[in-house]
Amino acid sequence: FSFKIYVHLKEGSGADGLDALKNKPQLHSMVAKSLCQNASGKNYIIFTGPSITSLNLFEEFEKQEIYCCGLLSARKSDCTGLPPSMLNNPETPQSRGQYRIRMKGNMSLICWYNKGHFRFLTNAYSPVQQGVIIKRKSGEIPCPLAVEAFAAHLSYICKYDDKYSKYFISHKPNKTWQQVFWFAISIAINNAYILYKMSEAYHVTRYSRAQFGERLVKELLGLKDTSPSH
Repeated sequence: FSFKIYVHLKEGSGADGLDALKNKPQLHSMVAKSLCQNASGKNYIIFTGPSITSLNLFEEFEKQEIYCCGLLSARKSDCTGLPPSMLNNPETPQSRGQYRIRMKGNMSLICWYNKGHFRFLTNAYSPVQQGVIIKRKSGEIPCPLAVEAFAAHLSYICKYDDKYSKYFISHKPNKTWQQVFWFAISIAINNAYILYKMSEAYHVTRYSRAQFGERLVKELLGLKDTSPSH
C-alpha cells in the first residue's frame, strides 16, 4: 500500500517540476494512472469523479483493458473531444428519468435528468441497457444501467462520509506533514472500527464509533477502561 501527496501546487515554478502539475486535468489523470497501474489487462471497471473523467484518459485505459464509468462536469472535467451539444442543457423542459445519448465506438456520453442534468461518460456499459434508481419518496426512476452502477458505487463513499467524517481529528496544524499525520491517524481509526464491526468481537461488545475511539485512546495511553461493558 502506498499513497502520494502533492503540495505547493500554487507556488512558483521550480526545478522540482511542480509547475508541470498545475494543469489540473494532467494531475488528476496522473493520479488515476498511478492508482490503476496494476489493473492493466484485468478487465476492471473503475468509477471516477468529475475531476478525473475525460475522454482521453478513458481511451488510454481502454487500450489497457481497463474500462470506465465517470461523472462528467462541464466546469470540473476535461471535456476535450466531447460534443458541445451534450454539455449544454436542452431548452425544452424534461421529465425525471429522461436521457440523451451520443456514442462513438465503445464510448457513450449520457445526459440524464433527475431534478437536474447529470452527465456520464462510459465504455463499460451499453447505453441501451436499462437500470433504475430507487428513491424513498419518489420511488423508481428509470435510467441507463451506467447511471445505476455509478450511483451504487458512489453510495460507498457517501456512507463513509455520513458515518465517519465527523470523527476526523479536528486539529489544525501549521505544518503540512502534521496535517497528513492527523489525517492518516483518523483514517486508520475509522478503518479499524470498520474491521471491528466485521469481526465476531462486535457481536460480543457492540461499541459505537465514539466508544471505540475512546477505548482505543485509553489502551494506547495505558489507562484502565471504566466504561460499561455493553
